Amino acid sequence: MTANITDVSGREFDYIIVGGGTCGLVLAARLSENNSVRVLVLEAGEANLDDPVILLPGQRAKQLNNPKYDWAFKTVNQAHSNNRAYPWPRGKCLGGSSAINFLLWNKPAREYLDALTELGNPGWNWESFDKYSKKAEKFIKPDHDLDVLTYDSAHRGENGPLVTSFPFLISNIERPATEALKKLGVEKIIDSSSGHTNGLSPISGTLDPTTHYRTYAANMYYQPIASRSNLTVLVSAQVARIVSQKNADGTITATGVSFFHDGETHEAKAAKEVILSAGAIMSPQILELSGIGDRAILEKAGVEVKVELPAVGTNVQEHLFSGITYEVTAPSVDGRDIVTFDPLMYPSEATKHLELHASGQGVMNLLSVGMIFVPLDTICVDAEKIRQTLTNTIQAGLANNSYPSGLRKQYELQLRHLKEKVPSLEIVIGPGPISRPTVLDPNRKHLSLVFALNAPFSRGTIHINSNDPLVHPTIDPRVFEEAYDLNSLVEIVKFNRRLAKTEPLKSILADEEMYPGPEVETDEQIAEWLRNSIGTTFHTVGSCSMLPPEDGGVVDPKLKVYNTTNIRVADLSIIPLQVGSHTQALAYAVGEQAADIIKGSVTS
Repeated sequence: MTANITDVSGREFDYIIVGGGTCGLVLAARLSENNSVRVLVLEAGEANLDDPVILLPGQRAKQLNNPKYDWAFKTVNQAHSNNRAYPWPRGKCLGGSSAINFLLWNKPAREYLDALTELGNPGWNWESFDKYSKKAEKFIKPDHDLDVLTYDSAHRGENGPLVTSFPFLISNIERPATEALKKLGVEKIIDSSSGHTNGLSPISGTLDPTTHYRTYAANMYYQPIASRSNLTVLVSAQVARIVSQKNADGTITATGVSFFHDGETHEAKAAKEVILSAGAIMSPQILELSGIGDRAILEKAGVEVKVELPAVGTNVQEHLFSGITYEVTAPSVDGRDIVTFDPLMYPSEATKHLELHASGQGVMNLLSVGMIFVPLDTICVDAEKIRQTLTNTIQAGLANNSYPSGLRKQYELQLRHLKEKVPSLEIVIGPGPISRPTVLDPNRKHLSLVFALNAPFSRGTIHINSNDPLVHPTIDPRVFEEAYDLNSLVEIVKFNRRLAKTEPLKSILADEEMYPGPEVETDEQIAEWLRNSIGTTFHTVGSCSMLPPEDGGVVDPKLKVYNTTNIRVADLSIIPLQVGSHTQALAYAVGEQAADIIKGSVTS
């Protein structure tokens, strides 16, 4: 199904797409709809098609840190997080991170997408995102638990390649959690896919309700059209750099790419464009290896400077998450059995559930469906004080001209969002432990109230440190560099503890918290626990930001890299301001909109 090296090496294609992940395969499918256009996809990982480890939900333990599926990046030690290095998984196979994620399909608040226009990107807003995410999606309506699994068909796609649905099983903790949340001022909303996200909403997944398999870019976008004669996909082909020529006006034009395959270097030629869809980690690396970036960084790494573009690899933003865990003491709620992921931790139990999978039964078919998005004001009585402290810090920086113009505009937008109570924090009803229980017992069940910071003020970088393409870039997200990020997470931990003690949720949980436990009590103890335990959700954005050049931009609204004639970036690295949602739907929408831009369907 995939190509051989003889089909690619030394040959010419109209479009070369670097990266066969989520955006890359969307682009490949859409561009190759024109049978007169020759499209090449180069994917560094293996094909892994029809692989049960990918297709069966609940297999992440077999994927993460496994080179067959995962790049297994790591950050540098984080100064504000007790010098911890963070693991940074990224999908490395056809389908990219859509092959290894948690399958969650949800959409940001409208304000996050409209911010793209405000930051200088006409044609990128809530309406365009809604249009393109629906173009990607084929939503299958649920026929069970309809009081919990509500939806709004107006914001769901019906004819896209990617099947989404609700899981066959739910934990049944959602109902008592809904009642407890309401007592704390959090209302249930029908469907956050509307872009109105403030409250509790059921979240669908990239899951086929007929086969109960994961749906992702490889099996939904690529496999159905893999036989197209004008589409060539080569796996185990890691791109080293873009080959280019200098023009009289100082711009460069890509003529092809150099890549590794089976230990040898090859080149493929591009007649029209080279499109980077290598993701927020690798796209900036490939640009820098190609001589496009900050002069100081390129020269230090021994790379010839072809285009000075200092913003490459900057403005990196990432969601942060952790959770608190309780043992579930009640076997059922209102006659419905409570179901959690716990059995998957025990090999003998996991085998039993694997055998049940095909029938739609068993924990392999369970996903988290209860998701809450809230502003700081909802969860914290001192929200105004925390917000004012942050505002004073930012305003002092603005007055001292401490921020470049692009970051200044982003911070002004973020402060406005906080004041307008745009949801910036997330809670997930997680049916299972977030950390391995100290007492192992296959009959015990757990609930984790998982929480996340979705609009961080800290900014990081991703840069090469060598001219060797096989050396991972230096990833420095600068976690907690801005104190607000940590302070807001301390408050959401305290809120989750109040939630766990609110009826009727309280009645199904053990009195004592399992993780982190009663010894973590004061604000400072909570903060220290977070420094030592917080993780990321691997929703990296911003490293090739779509902004005006004077504001730290790498690409323009048509995704063209500045001072190049035919190099584009189409992946989440272009998003200049982090969004309040999981990013899978956004990645598909970026791919769909990029395809229309390239095909000339979008003129703005």
